[in-house]
Amino acid sequence: MPDTRIIQLPKVERERVEQARKELSQTVVSRAVARALVMAFVVGLLLPHVAQLTLDPQFYLSASFRSPSVPGTRDTTQWFAPLRAFNRTLLQKMQAFENSLADESAIGKHVRPFVQRAMTEWLAAGNAQVELGNSGWLFYRPDIDHVTGPGFLSTQHLNHRASTGNTLETTPYPDPRPALFSLRDQLADRNITLIIMPTPVKPAAEPERIGGRYETHRSVTNRSYRHFLDELNTAGIHVFDATESLTEMKHQGAERLYLRTDTHWRPETMTRVATDLARVIEASVDLDTTETNRRYQVTEETVTNRGDTEALLGLSSQSGLFPPETVSISRVETTTGEEWVPDQTAEVLLLGDSFTNVYSTAALGWGQGAGFAEQLSVALDRPVDRLSQNDDGAGAPRRLLAAALARNPTRLSHTRVVIYQFATRELSQGNWHPVDLTSRVDSSALALWSPVAGDATLILASVAAIGTVPRPGTVPYRDHIVAMHLTNIEQIAGPEAGTRRDALVYARSMIDNELTEIAAYRRGDSIRLRLEPWAAVAPELDGITRAELEDLALIRAIPWWGTLEVATP
Repeated sequence: MPDTRIIQLPKVERERVEQARKELSQTVVSRAVARALVMAFVVGLLLPHVAQLTLDPQFYLSASFRSPSVPGTRDTTQWFAPLRAFNRTLLQKMQAFENSLADESAIGKHVRPFVQRAMTEWLAAGNAQVELGNSGWLFYRPDIDHVTGPGFLSTQHLNHRASTGNTLETTPYPDPRPALFSLRDQLADRNITLIIMPTPVKPAAEPERIGGRYETHRSVTNRSYRHFLDELNTAGIHVFDATESLTEMKHQGAERLYLRTDTHWRPETMTRVATDLARVIEASVDLDTTETNRRYQVTEETVTNRGDTEALLGLSSQSGLFPPETVSISRVETTTGEEWVPDQTAEVLLLGDSFTNVYSTAALGWGQGAGFAEQLSVALDRPVDRLSQNDDGAGAPRRLLAAALARNPTRLSHTRVVIYQFATRELSQGNWHPVDLTSRVDSSALALWSPVAGDATLILASVAAIGTVPRPGTVPYRDHIVAMHLTNIEQIAGPEAGTRRDALVYARSMIDNELTEIAAYRRGDSIRLRLEPWAAVAPELDGITRAELEDLALIRAIPWWGTLEVATP
């Protein structure tokens, strides 16, 4: 029989247990302690606002608290559309208020760098967007989440992402396959070959820098990646897997493939991948071989910069925790000494993201004229066309191509092959919405005012719509351009002064993680701008992350470039 005897605790132990039970069930706080705690809580709530009013009394009246302009079309067919619009506006204002308190308040600006330094230096902790690796290496958190997270083709992952839309954000298209199959078919109708080039993110290429037990000559991938490549190959889509080039470089003794405090690859890694891609292109597509003269020459330059992941930490530039990194880039010029530029008559078109732009767009800080398209030109010994934009590799390159075709239907008349380069994180986190390359939009009703070469003018106009501007420090890109729809335009200086109806204008909204005055403008505001054709600045600025408008008639209009002009008293 089991022993059912009851164990009696000593009296002292029983009293301790009883006392512990009483303390757990009811906490007794004296009146003085309660008052002190309440006062400390109230002071904690009021202190930031009191400090802000003391240091910057105009802060609460500034444009920072005005609701962001989020593109979208109002559903006027339903009776509750006004209520939905009001709710959307209210949520936007609440979000803008919270963001301003977090990002722009005096206490936030002055205290945050010290707190972040203490967390980084003493606790070896990054923040919500940056993970600290070994020996001063930094990693972008979404990159790690992609590599270590669930398979991006798993039913659970796809269903979860498909249900994440809300009042302020549209529901994403999480599955990349329909978008890629559609792009293949639309290009095939034009007798153009598509080559997909998923580009490994930094944790996939150098997992040993994060920590743990990884073999230094191996790369890691998301658990759905191989299955994804097999599906593309089965569907007849050519795939260039850059992971194989990186793995071979490691076997050959390459010590570093990516930048230490940046999300992107090193110049020598990029050049190797461009060389391997050139071989795949030449083996897959019959390109014109009538011209065999050498067109390009390479000049080595040294560039020193701080990485984008370090900027996301929000540390003071004098912290000294992460010294700048120096790399040698290969700047490409023609043999006659002219700057390399994309060639719209080229047979090869590269669609890409910041991995294409990192050594090509000066705003990224790693030099210019030495990017992926330039190295591909050298490897192929032929011109290359390019449409690329930092961020949103899942959607932006395809939208750029659709807009280019709408503005110039013959844009692809010389193209034989399209390479679609995007960071692999887009497979699990991107919005793979459909893009129709054949749609045509009648924009005549808007009476859009389009520039011609050499135009320059000063205007006064009303803002009808403006794209969304990101919060500084929340994205790995320090510069941003926003699209604006202007109406009621009065041309007050320049040729043919007079009145125009509508125009699409691009302008700088963020420079080096600081918002410009343009970012404060909202629908209904009057704005004074000096305009010139976007084409005049596009070679330098086209790769910078850009917030477009959703109206197709505006997206496909020929844009202006605007610079804020302050009226003289």
